[in-house]
This record gives sequence, C-alpha cells and structure tokens, in this order.
Amino acid sequence: MDKPYTVVQCKDYKLTIYGGIGPLNPDNDNVDVQVTFPNGENFSAVFFTLRNIETLMQRYKKTGECAAGMYFWTSDMMIVEKLTEKTICETVDSLLAEEAFGSVFSKDESLPDISPETEDKLFKCFNESLGNS
Repeated sequence: MDKPYTVVQCKDYKLTIYGGIGPLNPDNDNVDVQVTFPNGENFSAVFFTLRNIETLMQRYKKTGECAAGMYFWTSDMMIVEKLTEKTICETVDSLLAEEAFGSVFSKDESLPDISPETEDKLFKCFNESLGNS
C-alpha cells in the first residue's frame, strides 16, 4: 500500500499532501494540504478540482446532504484545474507572491509537522489501523 500522504519540498516551504488510501485522480479528486514553513508554522487548506465538486454535489443529491445537493461549501477551499504536486506548489507560490496565502490557508496550531524521522512510524500505525500489517 502506498503512503496516504506525500511530502514535497518546494521553494521556501514544505508541502504535505494528504491524498488518502486510494490512488489520486488529478481530474476528479480533493486533498488536504499542509504547508510548513522553516520556522515550524503550519497552515492547511483543501484543494478540489471543479469536476470533484460536481461529483460531490451529484452524490449529495442522492444522499440528501447539503439540501440534496443544492449547495457545496468547505472552509479553506482552493479550486485547481488539475490536482498534481506541481499545480499545488505553483498555486501556493502564487498565493504567497500575491499576499493572498492567509485568505485561503488557515494556521493550524495543533497539526504537527511530519518529519522524516516520524514519517515511517506514523505510516506503520495508520497501516496497522486498517488491518494491513
């Protein structure tokens, strides 16, 4: 099983992309993204593709959620054309350059940075919790 997250070192920060246990569909999916700066501050947002929002709203029509698919919302939302590491990194770079980063990402005091030393330990615990040890 692949790890449920990917760590990417970008220019002046590190991205942790939490894609879950299934394969990521760059055209129709969503992921939680954590940005960690060198000073240890963490910020998070959720990246969606437009097609994924459409898919979710269609599902809500069947499940009754969000007034039977009448609306969709989430806090800290960023919509991108394609859900790739490159797109996410370039989006964060652009938000930082335009001084709009704080309008999309929320500071997260409780979410720890995943260091290389703890990465394998956390993955092992996650994998065991799914019964795949």
